Amino acid sequence: MSRPYRSPVREQRAAETRELVVETAARCFEELGWSGTTIAAVARRAGVSAKTVHGVGTKAFLLVEAFRTRYVGRGGWTSIQEDAEAQAIYALTDPVEAVAAVTEWIGRAHRSSARLWFVLRTTALVDPLVKVEYDDLVRYKRDSYGITARWLISTGVVPRDAVPEELTDRFTALVNLTMSAETYVQLVVDYGFTHEEYLAWTRAAIPAIRTC
Repeated sequence: MSRPYRSPVREQRAAETRELVVETAARCFEELGWSGTTIAAVARRAGVSAKTVHGVGTKAFLLVEAFRTRYVGRGGWTSIQEDAEAQAIYALTDPVEAVAAVTEWIGRAHRSSARLWFVLRTTALVDPLVKVEYDDLVRYKRDSYGITARWLISTGVVPRDAVPEELTDRFTALVNLTMSAETYVQLVVDYGFTHEEYLAWTRAAIPAIRTC
């Protein structure tokens, strides 16, 4: 049996078109929200046909994939324990270096994706398909912040005696709050912090987290 023919050029073009459609959808959702974004609008802005956009995915898929791509730099989800950049950060043991690295990392993710997070979160209230993906994302984020919280304690960024074992879940919630997209938007968008000021605030805020 002969192998099916694969064209590297065609595959590259298909990947580039997919990337264009997802990024165009991201900009539409940021500017127009869920209700204002249509497949036709994405196609028009991307300079492709509606059929091409449909070939990438549904409107719900485009929103979720746009957020995932902006947040982690690629589509889909990978466990934080399998992410090379995350593991390089979690290998750090110096508290100052550790908090600076994790702050830079999460700040970069929020800078690209925070506005989409709000569209995704509110859309999950009205669209069942988006809600399924949103719920999966929330579980992913909780797991990731749990790993981050334990790492912050192990490196001495936050003293072990400041977080009683029975309050580890509460500490994780506070780490999530401090490093969340909501906090980023409130400081940068609502109150006019620069991105650099946000990073400085977060570097100072994380070591000061206490559970009581």
